[in-house]
Amino acid sequence: MIMTTLFRLIRRIAMGVFGAGAGLAMALIFLIVFGNAVIRYVFGSSLAWGDQIPVFLGIYGVMFGLALAYVQDRHVRFGIVVDFLPSRMREGLFVAVDLAVLVIGVLLAWSGYLFMANRGGMRISGLSSTVRSLRDATGLEFFSVLGTLAPYQFALCLGGLLLAVAALIKVIERLAELCSTSPEVP
Repeated sequence: MIMTTLFRLIRRIAMGVFGAGAGLAMALIFLIVFGNAVIRYVFGSSLAWGDQIPVFLGIYGVMFGLALAYVQDRHVRFGIVVDFLPSRMREGLFVAVDLAVLVIGVLLAWSGYLFMANRGGMRISGLSSTVRSLRDATGLEFFSVLGTLAPYQFALCLGGLLLAVAALIKVIERLAELCSTSPEVP
């Protein structure tokens, strides 16, 4: 009973984080694109970073969204063959797929880290002057990293970890369902 309640709480928190991350990314994309359009219309020129940041935010939004879709079982699935399998066999197949996705998520996070470590220092030309101005205005050297690809390539690491967490949640759910004699799932 306590484990079931704890699992449901963890699942609900994970879904909240996944949904909030996807929603925040989409809201920021809208605000930046809309604001950039208004500024371009009113002043005749747009923000230097107004075209590139929404692309990077979109990648983060997709990563949060894919984890949310996976944990809710709302992702794209080819069910033409799977739907004809007996219920128990289908659930067993879903557990195997969830385990594979968990491994894929970890590998995606690792390969994203390697990609970021090797290529993360590359400069983004459209953001260089904005980042330099921000760094000079604040005196914080930290802002220099925003002019490189590293924070945006980190989306692969984060997406892999989020996908692995979502798959782990689904594995636990499905195993509990397969192993239980009652219809209650944690």
